[in-house]
Amino acid sequence: MLSLMFVLVVGMFIPDAAAETPAQPGVELAHKKGKSSEETEAELDAAAAEEERKRKEKLARVIVLKWPDTPTDYLDETLQRNIRSRIARPDAMFFPEVDLYQNGRKVKDRTIIPAMQPATVDDIATTTVMRAVEQIAGVPWDGLQPAAWSSKADELRAIAEEIWFMDRVELREPMFLLYAQIGRAAENRNFSAPPFYEEIGGFAVNYYWYLAATLAYQEPALMSKLTDQELTGSISYLLQQLQNGAFPTLKVDFEQENQFEVDFNDNYEVRLNGLPVELDSNAQIDVFLGRTDIYLKRNDTGHGLSERLEVVKLKERIYFVRDVARKRMGVDFIEQLFLYKNECVPEVDGDILNYLAIYAKLHEKAEIYIAVPENGNPNRAYVWRYDRASAQLSLVGGGGDGFPVRFAFVFSSGLLYNGATVTYTEPSSEDVASIEAGDAVGVTLGDTTGLVDADLDPAFLPLNLELRAHYNRLMVNFGAEFSLGLTDGGEIQGTGEDTGRLIEYYQHPGNNDQGGRDEVIAVHASCTTDADGNLDCTEVYNIRDFNRYLYLGAGVVLGRDAGIGFGPRFAGRFGWTNIPHAYQTTAHFGWARQLPVPTAGGRVRPVFDADLRGGVAIARQRSLQRDVAESTRADNDEDNDEGNVMPVFGLTVGLGLTF
Repeated sequence: MLSLMFVLVVGMFIPDAAAETPAQPGVELAHKKGKSSEETEAELDAAAAEEERKRKEKLARVIVLKWPDTPTDYLDETLQRNIRSRIARPDAMFFPEVDLYQNGRKVKDRTIIPAMQPATVDDIATTTVMRAVEQIAGVPWDGLQPAAWSSKADELRAIAEEIWFMDRVELREPMFLLYAQIGRAAENRNFSAPPFYEEIGGFAVNYYWYLAATLAYQEPALMSKLTDQELTGSISYLLQQLQNGAFPTLKVDFEQENQFEVDFNDNYEVRLNGLPVELDSNAQIDVFLGRTDIYLKRNDTGHGLSERLEVVKLKERIYFVRDVARKRMGVDFIEQLFLYKNECVPEVDGDILNYLAIYAKLHEKAEIYIAVPENGNPNRAYVWRYDRASAQLSLVGGGGDGFPVRFAFVFSSGLLYNGATVTYTEPSSEDVASIEAGDAVGVTLGDTTGLVDADLDPAFLPLNLELRAHYNRLMVNFGAEFSLGLTDGGEIQGTGEDTGRLIEYYQHPGNNDQGGRDEVIAVHASCTTDADGNLDCTEVYNIRDFNRYLYLGAGVVLGRDAGIGFGPRFAGRFGWTNIPHAYQTTAHFGWARQLPVPTAGGRVRPVFDADLRGGVAIARQRSLQRDVAESTRADNDEDNDEGNVMPVFGLTVGLGLTF
């Protein structure tokens, strides 16, 4: 057993031939399957794109309603920054108001409340349709009486609403076959009247055979799905008429406010009745009268507008689909929101609530917000959040009353290790220079560095007060930290006092470098007169139980709630310590979590914080630490900066509030 364990352990540290040339797992798998490097790269790119798509699905989505006759829209960077900070979602994505228009996906049944809107056609609906098609397809024309065929036509027509919006190819075949059977039932009822017969372009036609022919016009392969020769002939005749231009067409225009964005095709894929199509140079496409399901599928993530266009008689030659959506979801929606703009729950029309509910279900992992820059001012944006449970909007912030910057105040403590402290033994009169009487100021002191014992790894107990400001992912902080020295020292000679305290020169701003470090001005001195009248002076040191560290810093916060200060963060600090007299710069990794206790309001929340730091302290002029380091190097005949640069590291935890 021991031998086997020895072999296994040794094997872990002996690389084999294959390990000498590591390869990416995907590439190695591709070689095993005989794939080329181009195919492998394409697969890796596709996998990365899928991961990015899944990530975006979870991000907040902000629909910006453009104020009429103003330039500020969803692409305005100032508006985006302000709203991201207001809703505390730094990764929020922004979309135009037309994306919210979902008239195509709204079911015709008016009794269905917004919260129950299904949004998409599921596979059960296609099963229901195909089952109905199979049941009626086997019934001959004389198998039912005309009245029964009339009832069956109404029944099949109702089933057609199971697929109320065709947004994908898979729905086309069931609808084509169902249209064919509805037309057959209408033909066998021996009564030519709407809604089963319509006059289109001066021709009275079986409307549902006509609809089947329009689908086959887009996709001729659908004709092969028919097995009844008589039915095939009837629809083929109408298809031939469509191909010959016998029926009128309607232009669908995708311009908005007489403009067509150059990046439209980058943002959207246009689908008609579930099939992707290409627009012409005028951003238009011809469609036949009847029913056309229009869908803008976003290429990045999510869904754009949907429209179920049903036109039997031409009133206008062009249908501006995005302008219709813009008027309803821009102009009309804004008027309703701003009728009583400060209400927490605004009153809006039922169809708009339906659109909101559908859009939310299409993006079930995302939070949905509606934003309106009042009068086009990006700094005065009203923001509403859509609540899925109640299917209502609730006001997040109005105009400029919601300050976009969030703050956090944190008190923390822990344990620090900092090489920036020294202990000393109080010098005797023999260790200092004797000077003439009356020169208490500007005296020359002897070398006292030998009396100082430098310890590069002492412990501190920090008490840290910090104020942070958060704007999206950016964090700016400043604070003061008071640290109690925890090291054990000797005794100060002649006093018996414990020297586990902090010591440094008194600082004299503007004069610390006068005459060199050995000839500093000593305004803090203790002098005595000997028997001969000579004045002996000893410099008095600044002795403290706590040192003071003043700092400022900046960093970036990650995670969903970064805008309000919660989540992991990376930051840096720069500051000054008084004992030792030094600059201190540190890198930080921290994590802030909201405590599971009731909050005091929308902005005030309790926070638990942990912070890990590492960095250096650099001794400044007139520092005992610097003097000790230089004296040590001189004694050892060395030329380096050791001792001037001291390590700093530690961990703190704390509690606070965001507001």
